[in-house]
Amino acid sequence: MRIAVIGAGITGVTTALELALLQHQVTVFERRGAVATQASFALPGLVSACAPLPESVPGLQAPWQPPWLGGLGALRHGRWLWRHRRAARPAARLPREAALRALAHASRRRLGELTQQFNLAYEQQSGGLLLLTRAAQVAAVKGALAALQARGDVQPGLDLLDPAAARQREPALAAAWPLRAAVQLPSAMVGNSRQLTQSLKAQAQKLGVGFEFDSHVQRVQAADTARSTTGPSLTLAGGQTQTFDAIVICAGTGALPLLAGIGLKLPWLAPWGYAVTAPISHIDGGDPLGPRSGVLDAATGITITRLGQRVRVSEVTALGGGPEALDPARLKRLYTALEAAFPGCAVTREATHWKGPRLQLPDGAPRVGAAAGGVWLNLGHGAHGWALASGAAQQLSLLISGLPTALDLREFSPDRRS
Repeated sequence: MRIAVIGAGITGVTTALELALLQHQVTVFERRGAVATQASFALPGLVSACAPLPESVPGLQAPWQPPWLGGLGALRHGRWLWRHRRAARPAARLPREAALRALAHASRRRLGELTQQFNLAYEQQSGGLLLLTRAAQVAAVKGALAALQARGDVQPGLDLLDPAAARQREPALAAAWPLRAAVQLPSAMVGNSRQLTQSLKAQAQKLGVGFEFDSHVQRVQAADTARSTTGPSLTLAGGQTQTFDAIVICAGTGALPLLAGIGLKLPWLAPWGYAVTAPISHIDGGDPLGPRSGVLDAATGITITRLGQRVRVSEVTALGGGPEALDPARLKRLYTALEAAFPGCAVTREATHWKGPRLQLPDGAPRVGAAAGGVWLNLGHGAHGWALASGAAQQLSLLISGLPTALDLREFSPDRRS
């Protein structure tokens, strides 16, 4: 099959690679000049089979209102918030969380297979902790884990650690940091998603995948299977229209105007993710400071990860504004969190700043599957594209190829109500 993939972030590139491995002829269209330039550029880098985090850790359900949807945002986007609250009800949430865990497990496994198969070179370390600072959080996690154990439904590797055990895994964590306990995340690792995306792109090209950069897709048209045997088409900014056997939209927030061509409107918001990345400090040429792998503060949602000889602190933080409008107050919040957790670990004078959009759906689950007339979706992963990309790409590629999938993807259906 001739297949077009729109978007060259980590989701689009992994999708293209998986399709090529199944012998399809694939072309990737990207409106910018390189892979992983937007949402995939500075992902937190924490991957776990318990993603998305921290909501899927037993006892730590999603809040009624995301912290980035505050003040007037909650009033302006009341319909989205109503959907979010409805999706948090146990009847809807529990099967979705189970599906997300299964997808995260599959993604972590598939990423390991690809890394070994292609000898991929990118910064990575094993391990990850979810840090708990509140007594109520610790009690909730203890109770939930005990209930799971009683039912014989315990996730391997998901353990609650006391402060001493947690500090053994992250010895540079500040003594004054108010740690009450930590959740050891199953199969967790930290990695540089942009480096990985670049490595996967190189392998995809070796398999014959074509990349059309600086190619802005303005419209996607689904095939009218009742009247014609021609496939779906896309139209570029210059007016050129190309027809394919299938089109996969992986363009994140850039996908939203394209969905009009297939009659699909998603209930979406696009909060901004902020990240600060800086070189790791060393003391008198000794061991580097900072985290060994990755930690996530359950109270604030701030993630601090080790990327080789650099440290990255990030969070999904706010609505509104453009990509160039960096809010000094939000950057200061990240610097403050980094210094509080790992004092003196970063060479801040050499730090770089980033801001990028995250396509956020009310129920927090991606849209993966058939949309209409040969058009497929693989988007809406929020801040967890890195954690879910490999599994979603593999399963979707099997679906497109008419092959059986190992996972039930109904919870991620593009036409579901969320």
